[in-house]
Amino acid sequence: MARKLATENQRQEVRRRLRSAAASVYREHGIAGVTARAVALAAGVSVGTIYAHFGDLKSLMQSLWIEPLERFNDRFREVAASHEDPVARLRGLMELYVAIAHEFPELYRNAFMFVRAEPLPGPDDDLQVAAVFGDLLRAALRDGQAAGLIREGSVDRQMELVWAGLHGSIALPINFDRLRFSQTPSLASDMIELLLAQLRT
Repeated sequence: MARKLATENQRQEVRRRLRSAAASVYREHGIAGVTARAVALAAGVSVGTIYAHFGDLKSLMQSLWIEPLERFNDRFREVAASHEDPVARLRGLMELYVAIAHEFPELYRNAFMFVRAEPLPGPDDDLQVAAVFGDLLRAALRDGQAAGLIREGSVDRQMELVWAGLHGSIALPINFDRLRFSQTPSLASDMIELLLAQLRT
């Protein structure tokens, strides 16, 4: 007798269990402890189930942050579309970035603060989901320059400085708590004002 095919809801539940198990193994044992066998054991499934649902272990691990970030990208696009004024758009994008980092700290750490060890492969070229934020910043900066509201200069360089400043204001208080940096929301808010002041004409 043929085996009954799983429903879409059942497939999604298995994917959810696998992601939850992978995140748990990562939290408890670090990246070195994340193996297909360990994740399958934690999820209560066979190793083959990982490959059936994600293709490979790397894709499973990337799904822990790629899928949520895709949802956040929709929020970034909504904010960008809601501000015709490029300076207000820049502010809105930066404030949302900080809010997401504050609201979802574990996701932010996994997506933006994970320092990859030398032997581990980098992300695939087609998994540039995090680049949407940078693209929206570039567009706002370019529009701001065209309107005479943002200083002239390399838009790519300005985008890098904005993102680096934001990231530093979020990451430093987390990584160097002994240096007594201000808490992230306060430091990040001041960083946004500083960045906008430097960018404006």
